Amino acid sequence: MEKFKSFITEAKEEPYRILVLMRDVENDPNKTGDALEKQAKKMGIDLYQMEVDSGYFTTNKKGNLVAHNYKNFKPVSPTSEWGDPVITDDKKGWEITPEDTLCILRVALGRGIRYAEQLRLAGVKTVNSRETNLLCDDKWLNYLAMKNAGLQQPRTAILTHEENIDIPIKEIGGKYPMILKTAQGTQGVGVIFIDSRKTLLATMQLINKIDEDIAMLIQEYIKTDYDVRVMVLNNEIVGQLKRPIVTGDFRSNVSQGSLPLKMKLTELEKSETLKAAKSVNGIWLGVDFIPSKDREKIPPYLIEVNSSPGTGHIDELNGTDIYKMILDTFKNRDNWTLDNSTQS
Repeated sequence: MEKFKSFITEAKEEPYRILVLMRDVENDPNKTGDALEKQAKKMGIDLYQMEVDSGYFTTNKKGNLVAHNYKNFKPVSPTSEWGDPVITDDKKGWEITPEDTLCILRVALGRGIRYAEQLRLAGVKTVNSRETNLLCDDKWLNYLAMKNAGLQQPRTAILTHEENIDIPIKEIGGKYPMILKTAQGTQGVGVIFIDSRKTLLATMQLINKIDEDIAMLIQEYIKTDYDVRVMVLNNEIVGQLKRPIVTGDFRSNVSQGSLPLKMKLTELEKSETLKAAKSVNGIWLGVDFIPSKDREKIPPYLIEVNSSPGTGHIDELNGTDIYKMILDTFKNRDNWTLDNSTQS
């Protein structure tokens, strides 16, 4: 943490404003976005959260985009009958001034990324960049980016058609159980335990029946009691936690019920984590891995890099203030260009 403290001391601080694009996933509690807003208020930073599921942009007379939130819902009465529609429309909105506005993306592929691209075309810097979000929000591209960086990962292959299903099965070793993942998915949703070729084929057919455009991949199953989430900010590790496998499940996501524990990384795990973060060219990331049996000498199995990581339990298990760290980081405008160096 000394490097980070030194960085904050030496950085040239400049005032700035923040737009957070959030809640494009149904029932997303948006705990991180709300915590950032609370901390920004303490620090005197103007922060506006825009819900991308129903929010919208307009353009003002100065040619700047203006963000608006819009809600249309029907409250349920005590008798469980729908009440009159309630509409809240922030018609005034929040002006986006490209010269001093930073957009933090808490969204996945789809409408949120379209809004992010609209902001980029208007000259607004985003964290993370479109390249980083593309690589992180598609598990196959995420795998390829880390493979190109020479990182150890579970053997992985993409599924293309049920007629040639034995080719990817052979590519990952042909052993069961294995893991099937949809290319897009968060919080452990879209990750399926496969115990046989029959189950794999039936699952693939079902997913294709629901949506034939969903990309799927299969992955070697690495048995473990826990995996690790590491928070990386500005090319430095600022926190980590152990996520035990959920009882009766094979996943370790906090959203699936895992209770995180304190964790100390080895030097090898730290270096591999930072390589993973650099492989997707991001500045604020969550890196997940399964530890090896000999953590001091054998690299961990990198699982994925998350471009909009949840921050739950990071502070309490690491003695940090992650929200202040994030907001302090971007007082230095040099960090706005670090993540967006590949944007054109």
